[in-house]
Amino acid sequence: MPKLTIWGAIITLRFSTALVAFYSKFMVNSISDVIASGTISTTFVGLILLLIVRNTAKHVIVVTVAYKDKISLAINIAIGSSI
Repeated sequence: MPKLTIWGAIITLRFSTALVAFYSKFMVNSISDVIASGTISTTFVGLILLLIVRNTAKHVIVVTVAYKDKISLAINIAIGSSI
């Protein structure tokens, strides 16, 4: 099984951080355009859309853990994020 070196980990971390920063800036800049077009209200974006995007990482983790047959951990994460 191949192992990740320290330099590989640093490069991967920097690359993923740059991608997250780029997509976050793109999303924030596009929110005002979507609201200005009148198709989605400011309330919907603030109360619904941003919460769904914020919890996406938790949802991915729950699905991944459940796929690995660790159902109790998946349930704990899902319930913990909903409280």
